[in-house]
Amino acid sequence: MDQAQGFRSQEVTGPAFRAMAPGRKLSRRRWLAYGACAAGCAAAAGGAYYGWRWLRRGEGGSWSESLTKALAQTFKPLVSADSADVFKADAPKGELWEAWQRRGWVREARHYLKLGQNIHCKLCPNECRLAPEDRGHCRNRVNKEGVLYTLAYGNACSFNNDPVEKKPLYHFLPGTKTFSFAISGCGFRCLNCQNWDISQRKPEESKDPRGESVRLSPEMLRKLTAEAIDRLSLFPEDAVAMAEYLGSPSISYTYSEPTVWYEYMYDTAQLARQKGLKNIWVTCGYIQEKPLRELAQVIDAANVDLKSFSQEIYRTLNTGKLEPVLRCLKILKQEGVWFEVTNLVVPTYTDDLQMIRRMCQWMLDELGPDWPLHFSRFRPAHKLTNLPPTPASVLIEARQIARECGLHYVYIGNVHEVDDAGITYCPGCRRELIYREGFFVIRNELKEGKCPFCGRKIAGVWA
Repeated sequence: MDQAQGFRSQEVTGPAFRAMAPGRKLSRRRWLAYGACAAGCAAAAGGAYYGWRWLRRGEGGSWSESLTKALAQTFKPLVSADSADVFKADAPKGELWEAWQRRGWVREARHYLKLGQNIHCKLCPNECRLAPEDRGHCRNRVNKEGVLYTLAYGNACSFNNDPVEKKPLYHFLPGTKTFSFAISGCGFRCLNCQNWDISQRKPEESKDPRGESVRLSPEMLRKLTAEAIDRLSLFPEDAVAMAEYLGSPSISYTYSEPTVWYEYMYDTAQLARQKGLKNIWVTCGYIQEKPLRELAQVIDAANVDLKSFSQEIYRTLNTGKLEPVLRCLKILKQEGVWFEVTNLVVPTYTDDLQMIRRMCQWMLDELGPDWPLHFSRFRPAHKLTNLPPTPASVLIEARQIARECGLHYVYIGNVHEVDDAGITYCPGCRRELIYREGFFVIRNELKEGKCPFCGRKIAGVWA
C-alpha cells in the first residue's frame, strides 16, 4: 500500500472536540514510547538477521528445529496483533452524531443484513455483527437504530496528486499522475502498517465537524491551512473536479483501506467514469464477492497487497485470512480489471523464499504470467520497529524466484541501490522497454503497447 504524503488532516486536540469525541488516539510519540522496549532489540535483531535466515532455509547443519523456532520467537515483536473485535457501544452520539450528519459525512451503508435491531455487515470477511450503537472492526461503520451507516463519506483526511507508479502500477498509464485520497479506517490490524496514523484511526479522530464547512476546490487548493483541512469535505463531485483541474487521467482510492469506505469510493468512481476518468483501487483485497463484483464495474485498475502466502502469517501479522485475498485476485481477472500485486518482504515473517516460490507458482497457475508482481522493501514502522529493513539481496533473490517460476514482469520497490529494480523488459527479446527511477518514467520505448524490437504485445493498459 502506498504511503500517504501531501495534504493530510492534522490531529484535532481542542478541549471542545475532545468532549465531543472522547477516547481519541494516542499520539505518535505515545505509540513510539509504547514500543520502546521492542525497539531496543533492533540492533541485536539486525545483527542476527542473516544467521536467522540461514537457519530457516534449512542450512543450519546440526542446529535443531526447536532452536530455530526459539529464535523465531525471539525476533518476533513483543506485542501481538489485535483481534477482529467490534467496538461495543462506540457509535458517535449526541452533538458529534448531529454534526457529522450536518456535514453530509454520513450515508446508509451498502451490503448488510438487518437482524431485527442488529446488523450483520457483509462487506468484508470480518462479517461484523453489530448491536445498536456498536462500531465495526473497520472503525467507520456503525449501527444506529437498526440501520448500518458509514461515517466515511466525503471527509477525506489525506489527498495528493501522485505518480501512478507510486501505487505501485507500472503497466497502467505509465508516467501519468493520479489524484489520490483516503479516509481513516481499515479491516486489518497490520503490525507493520506504514500509514497506521490513518488506517488505525476513527473518522472523527481525523476530522473536525465544528465551525464553517469547507469544500475542496481548485480555488481553495491555493489557500489551504491545517485548520481548513481538518474541516474540509471532498465529495465525489469535488474529487472529480480536482482530478480534471490537475490534469490527472485517473483517481486513486488509497493510503488506508478503501474497501471500508466503499460507498464513498463507489459513488466517486461511478461519477469519474461518466467524466471519462479512470479509477484505481489500492487495496489489501479483503472484500466479499458480491461487493467486489459490483465494484469491478466501475474500477479500471487495482494494486492488491498480497501480504504473504501463509494463513498463519496473515492471522499473526495482519489479523486476516489468506483465502479471501486469493479469491479477490481471481475475481478481478474474471471481471477484466487490470491489476498488479505487491508483496512486502518483512524480515522473519514473509522473507521465507520457499513460501515466496509457492506464491509465485500459484500466481502462474491461477492467474497466468502477465500480471506484474512487485516485491517491496520493509522499513521499520508501527509495531515492528524492532526489525531491520529488508536487505536488497533478499529482494533480488525473490525476484529471481519469480522469474524462474515463469512470471514475466517482476519489480523491486522501495530500494535505490538496485539499478534495474523498475525496468520493464520484453518477455520475448529481453530488451529494456520502460526505464524508471523511483516513481518516475525516464524512458518509454513502447509503441502502441508493443515491443518495438520484436513486436510482442506487452500486457497492460497503455493509452
